[in-house]
Amino acid sequence: MFRRYLRVICLLMLPALSADSYAAETVEVVFAGGKQDISAYHQDRITYLSFSELAEILGGTLDWETVGHQITYTDGANRFDFVLGSPFFKLNDHTYNMTFEARLKDGRLYLPAETFVSFLNGAVPQSLSFDSKLRLLRMDSEYFNVTDLEVSRKANGLLVELMLTGALAYEVYVTEGNWLNISITEGRINQPKLASRKDSRYMYKLTTHQAAGSGQVSMRLKVRTDKLHHKMAYNPPRIQISIADAGFVIDSSAAPIVGPDDKVDVIVIDAGHGGSDYGAIGPGKTREKDVVLNIARELAKLIRKEKLFKVVMTRDGDRTVTLDKRADIANSAGADLFISIHANASVKKRARGWNVFFLAPAKNDSARSVAQFENSFFLKERSALDAHRDEEETESDQYGLDNPILSILNEMIMTEFQAESYDLALMLGREFRNSLNIPSRGVDQAGFFVLNKVFTPSVLIETGFISNKKEEKTLKSKKYHRQVAQAVYKAIKKFKVKYEQKSKDKAG
Repeated sequence: MFRRYLRVICLLMLPALSADSYAAETVEVVFAGGKQDISAYHQDRITYLSFSELAEILGGTLDWETVGHQITYTDGANRFDFVLGSPFFKLNDHTYNMTFEARLKDGRLYLPAETFVSFLNGAVPQSLSFDSKLRLLRMDSEYFNVTDLEVSRKANGLLVELMLTGALAYEVYVTEGNWLNISITEGRINQPKLASRKDSRYMYKLTTHQAAGSGQVSMRLKVRTDKLHHKMAYNPPRIQISIADAGFVIDSSAAPIVGPDDKVDVIVIDAGHGGSDYGAIGPGKTREKDVVLNIARELAKLIRKEKLFKVVMTRDGDRTVTLDKRADIANSAGADLFISIHANASVKKRARGWNVFFLAPAKNDSARSVAQFENSFFLKERSALDAHRDEEETESDQYGLDNPILSILNEMIMTEFQAESYDLALMLGREFRNSLNIPSRGVDQAGFFVLNKVFTPSVLIETGFISNKKEEKTLKSKKYHRQVAQAVYKAIKKFKVKYEQKSKDKAG
């Protein structure tokens, strides 16, 4: 009798089990210059795609709020707020219904492709379309109509050219502080590309801002802008701004003298901290400086084994290396890539996951805190967990997270190679997601001092939270050191293939 009842119960459960089951798969994202598979699964005729992975391709950032299960995505012009388990989300100031709920799986945010992509398409600069039968997401990056920036010195002054795909209405005006501003009606700016065009011979700072119906490019120039003329030029279409009689001497020392040439063959590996600078210290007394040196050595060994690259290490032992010395080593070696390896720490002991950062002003408090934490070691001659510090000092102060000077300095930092650094960070993020068994905190940007004086594409990797007991144990593991090194090396090789091919195409 019992067996018969059990059989009936099992039969009644089958529909529920079927409804909850899903088929794991991938969605192919196709964009100009390449394609990338992202995680997905199919359930009840709906494809749920990993928005965590798509966000890295799009270039925005995800912030997770543990309380309330809220996840926020920002891309500069827009803000999306999702709540796990709910089909409703906010886009800026309006609430929408995507019919099917936002889901969490394997530490990633999954959204229903069939219903959500249309909302996303109307918000982001790229043009997006999803084919459910082919499991294909097309991303038309040619949707950008403000594509590049060129600044050059002429005999009678300075020439600024903003490249477009077609004629657009625009306005040019100068504001206090010698800021030259170009506002383009219906302009859709390729922000990473333009950000990479900052030339410190001619400008102190370059910023872009994307709004719903316009875009703006602003440059704080080193020349006076009393006499300027502008016009729409054609073949190719561009906004030309001539600044006449720009009587200034070009600061040749500000221009990068080294950097990537046609070959990507010199890799500089920077093991963070060292010597008297312990970096962060975990609850089990594991020191960041030891962990990252082991990972750096493992990476160097891998690279040297195949002999495709020359490897230079900023330190190959337990010694103190100053910020300027790290930059000097990289620049003197003619580095084509600079990879700085670290371990994260937080006053929130449950914080977990890896991050990859490239150099740009931080867009969120999480990234800003990481940068302030790492930068604090260069401003204070003590460890983050120095045994002699005042017992009454707050945890926030211990990590240097509330220092207003750091906040100001971080926002002032910019890089010459932002687009390439961002691309390398994305490649690293993809390899880490495929290889590492700790949560992904994704690709982000912030102002790290150690990257600021290196004239080459550069990234900073946070390999995990040493302040978390579980991840501290992982960070001590030789197996994990190898996994991180292997993932980084795969990304380096992919970067080499992509950019050397670009050089060939340009030459041809």
